[in-house]
Amino acid sequence: MSSTAINTETKEITYEYPLSERIRTFLRLEFLLDQYRFGAAGDSPWHTRVAISALLDVKGLLSRSDVRSELQKELDRMIASLEALKERPEVDASVLEPLLDECKALAQSLRAAPTGMPPSVRDNEFLATIEQRAGVWGGTCAFDLPAYHLWLETPVADRRVLLEHWHEAFHLIDEGTRLVLRLLRDSADPITEKASAGSFQAMLDRNTPYRMLRIILPPGLRCYPEISGSKHYCNIRFMKQPEHGERAQQVEDDVTFTLERCLI
Repeated sequence: MSSTAINTETKEITYEYPLSERIRTFLRLEFLLDQYRFGAAGDSPWHTRVAISALLDVKGLLSRSDVRSELQKELDRMIASLEALKERPEVDASVLEPLLDECKALAQSLRAAPTGMPPSVRDNEFLATIEQRAGVWGGTCAFDLPAYHLWLETPVADRRVLLEHWHEAFHLIDEGTRLVLRLLRDSADPITEKASAGSFQAMLDRNTPYRMLRIILPPGLRCYPEISGSKHYCNIRFMKQPEHGERAQQVEDDVTFTLERCLI
């Protein structure tokens, strides 16, 4: 499964592929929290529905995985790597030290935070009712949840106060996820590669524990990568969709792309 960041028709498209279950979870969290921010920034009830849906998905994901512990481990690993860089004379300390301070402060905040799901979300009957109905097709419509419908019609400023209150339950997870993924993305050196007849394979250094791959395609290239692999190997097939609704096909031409191997 890959994460995709699309800008516009005239800008490059980036596809991301996690090489560990930990990074896979972080990418999903980032996706959901970005979706929350989009919904919370809008004025309409439909925007608010998007924000609530994303927050409930975040709650479900966190209830099935100890994300806080995983973030702490990843930050501790990154801190150790950054500390090792301090010994290299070519490293700019004015850039490195603020990153180290940011990682250490956030790791400490995660360690000090209470364990478990915050009561503001865990014990909220209003959210629990919406979550229960969200598993039914169309189950959150007005006749099923009149209380939800009424709240969605309240002034947007009032809705945002509650949305921010609920989001506060996840703010450390949000900050940690964004910091880890930002450092990973900034760590990679882009390399130009070519997929012959749409196919590319590469061995990854077994002594280098890469965390994520990024495939960057130039503007206007109407194909996408199907990515598979592990920490030691990656396989990429570039596919095209002749018509929407038809089976995708591997491209026949060579595809030039940028490959980033992310590790810090």
